Amino acid sequence: MKSFCIIGLDEFGRTMALDLMRQGAQVMVIDSSPEEVNEIADQVTNAVVGDPTNPDFLIAAGVSDYECAVVCRSRKIDESLLITLALKDIGVKKVVAKAFNDQHLRILQKVGADKVVFPDRDRAQALAFTLSRNSVTDYINFSDEYSIVTMDIPDKWVGKTVAELNVRKNMGVNIIALKTPGNEKPSVLISPSHQFTEGESVTVMGLKHSIEKITD
Repeated sequence: MKSFCIIGLDEFGRTMALDLMRQGAQVMVIDSSPEEVNEIADQVTNAVVGDPTNPDFLIAAGVSDYECAVVCRSRKIDESLLITLALKDIGVKKVVAKAFNDQHLRILQKVGADKVVFPDRDRAQALAFTLSRNSVTDYINFSDEYSIVTMDIPDKWVGKTVAELNVRKNMGVNIIALKTPGNEKPSVLISPSHQFTEGESVTVMGLKHSIEKITD
């Protein structure tokens, strides 16, 4: 069973803690607010009130026994940096931190965060991409170079097979899922002989410039 320590119970932290519990993980939450901790205490494995910037408190709480700690406080930049440093100092294997802006992101990386997430920016980028392209229904910023989109198939694909289009060679993207009308679940096993029809949608992954080109 995987184990996680969630530090900071804003909406992001609460949602992550509860989702991890639903996925069968062991989850401890920490916050300096008794009210926030009490609200979620009966829904997680362990809930502790205290100062997460203090390494001695983190050790006493048993945080170093958890595989991954997630620092969800981002608005108070100095606190998130101190928490990240404290977690690394006590030997937590993996520290994930939430950034508030680009400068915060770079500093978190410098102080030792193993992974930095920027959910506000990522959500804004995803929404901007889907709003600006009528064919796109979902967008995921996979990395600095790659993205994943779910899109209605272009009109010019209708009547052609997967093999004929050869999107990997000709368009620089990979089709990773196909959804046909009437089927709720997409298929990830796509035959090269499948002929695209109107109303289908695909999920594709590729370099960002290739994704932008294919969805224009």
